[in-house]
Amino acid sequence: MRKALIVIIVLVLGSGGYLGWDWYDKAKKQQLEPSMTLYHWTDSRGGKHISDAPPPENARNVYTDKGYKYISAPLIVTIKNKAVEFYKNTKKKLFKPSKTKKK
Repeated sequence: MRKALIVIIVLVLGSGGYLGWDWYDKAKKQQLEPSMTLYHWTDSRGGKHISDAPPPENARNVYTDKGYKYISAPLIVTIKNKAVEFYKNTKKKLFKPSKTKKK
């Protein structure tokens, strides 16, 4: 019994450690991508635009920003999203409004 408890504790701590490391690692890797430039500008009618193509000459309030690398979501966020989706689907199936016949 004692060995099984130790194995369970090691598995739980190992899983928690991995999920924490994955979160930290992915949060730190969201650095600027030097090859991608985003342009923000306002057109003559006041509409705001964001594009990777340079703005037209009559654009105002133009500024550029470096884009971010695509980094997949941390595993813990993916697990949470799947659990929430599963919960919502299960709730819909369990609590369907019953069809009652009117006489």
